[in-house]
Amino acid sequence: MIILLLRNIEIWVVKGFAFHYELVPLQICHFANFVLLIAFLKNHKTLFAFAWLFNFPAAFMSIVFANGLENYATILTLRGFAYISGHMLIVALSLFAFSSGFVKLNTKVLTKLYFLLLPLYITAHFVNMFFHFVLNSSSNYFYTVRPESGTPLELFHQLGRSYMIGTFSSNPVYLVLTALFGVLVTLVIYTATLYLTPKNTDESVVYSVGSKT
Repeated sequence: MIILLLRNIEIWVVKGFAFHYELVPLQICHFANFVLLIAFLKNHKTLFAFAWLFNFPAAFMSIVFANGLENYATILTLRGFAYISGHMLIVALSLFAFSSGFVKLNTKVLTKLYFLLLPLYITAHFVNMFFHFVLNSSSNYFYTVRPESGTPLELFHQLGRSYMIGTFSSNPVYLVLTALFGVLVTLVIYTATLYLTPKNTDESVVYSVGSKT
């Protein structure tokens, strides 16, 4: 949260103390900061699952492709450092939550996760549209407008066709394929987590001190 705050202060100063769309933490990995914070404060199982199934792979892929660094001349800047360290913290905290047993997965939690993700995904696209028309911005929350260059999402964008809503470009095929890709990733991690998590031992068998075995 401190890294995100410092990053936003720098953006605000650099932009001449004017509002900029990047100040709104609706980006997938910025949103993860609040997800993890509330999850730890409230011990919220659904939010821990959210962080593990969605924010963890998103942050990990952001580190692998480092697509955000194309906006900076060097990593030795506040925003460049915030990008790498912020995503690393999301990955590390998600791994810690999983290894410490905070993440509890079942079909009910997975269903709740999708009920959270779908409205967020749709809302993000309309927020991008609103910022485009009202603020003349190029916001791309949840990557609903366009893929970052050099990422696998570029293929989905190429498979579809962009339609203009005034001056706003929208690619329905890309939107659907990206959403389905997100579902696939979460399902893969969900299945792998259930497979890798050790089964609980039978706690009904209790041995007292000094008892014979």
